[in-house]
Amino acid sequence: MTDFKTFVDHAWRDHGDDPRGTADRLADALPLIRAEPQIADLAALAHHVYGEHLGAWREGLAFFDRIPGLPTYAMEGTSGQALRRCIASLTLASGIDDLRPGLSRSDRIRVGAMAACNLVERDIARAATLFEDALEQARRTDLAADDPANRTLAVTGNSLACALEQTVERDPKERELMIVAAQAARQYWEVAGTWLETERAEYRLAMTWLQAGDPAQARHHAEACLAIVDANNGAALEWFFGHEAAALAEHALGNTAARAEAVAAARRAFEQLDAGDKSWCAETLTKLTALAPT
Repeated sequence: MTDFKTFVDHAWRDHGDDPRGTADRLADALPLIRAEPQIADLAALAHHVYGEHLGAWREGLAFFDRIPGLPTYAMEGTSGQALRRCIASLTLASGIDDLRPGLSRSDRIRVGAMAACNLVERDIARAATLFEDALEQARRTDLAADDPANRTLAVTGNSLACALEQTVERDPKERELMIVAAQAARQYWEVAGTWLETERAEYRLAMTWLQAGDPAQARHHAEACLAIVDANNGAALEWFFGHEAAALAEHALGNTAARAEAVAAARRAFEQLDAGDKSWCAETLTKLTALAPT
């Protein structure tokens, strides 16, 4: 019989390619739960799958109705708090109700950001409103450095920016939200994360500005990304993607020599990767090489 950790690990691994299949299996995890923190882990997975991937908010709420009956559930514990946030997020995204007024200020911020992620590919206007409101509340609240809302804003900002970068035709509102989201991810990862998350947020900003049509800003953030990697003796993988961002920015600016130099640096970093990382980075290197063939 599969244990809870194995189940959740496999579900996170599989959910991107098969969100419906993952959702259909989530109930199988309920009898595997042995400790209260596992409920919060399952709630986070279920919220992500039902909320962001499927937009099946009412179905997700029905799944969450089953959790309070678990023996290890504690209404006032971490499991109850996590469940209330997830329910409030799906309820808000679906338009059923807004449960935020009954939550703590930190949880109101988190729920607004979570619901924004659920809506970004379905209702960009509402997603923008909810995320910008969460950011405004965070500014007014002056969150403590250890407040978990900082991490939620960082994760949400990154997710929103990534999703909007993939949009083929962005209107001005989508462009604005993409930039605001990437900037928020950088701001809040510096509080909630390590140098690694901050560096990757600089990479995200570089890619966002490229999609926004401002390669000079993209180059600035690519350089900031590489500076953080250098200051922290970062791994080859971080160098590779930092140089990718730099190469793309220089290409967009029409700087042939600088582009070639960045591509060569990315190639050198690629050669230092292990076999596993090479397998999924090879496509990126191929695209970069096409910009500056040797």
